[in-house]
Amino acid sequence: MNPIGNNSGSCIRTQVDHSFQCQWTLTFGSKDKNIGSIQVAGREYDKGTSTISIIAGTGKYSGISGEMDSTNNNDGTFTQVLRYTINP
Repeated sequence: MNPIGNNSGSCIRTQVDHSFQCQWTLTFGSKDKNIGSIQVAGREYDKGTSTISIIAGTGKYSGISGEMDSTNNNDGTFTQVLRYTINP
């Protein structure tokens, strides 16, 4: 699998064995050529799929709105699917 970017952010545990409150940035492209980023924030559940708000974007993603589904794969990784529109 070829990487398309990276993500970084932070989460604070809000309910034990239940959920975190998280905010992070998805940055697309390479360190030599950043094509834009998407900022997301919301509740990340320990199990199942969490629907998290897209709150802003830069570059190619300026004017973005929508949601991201984040599913815990229970192996230290997550599968993330974005549903969005970009308004000029």
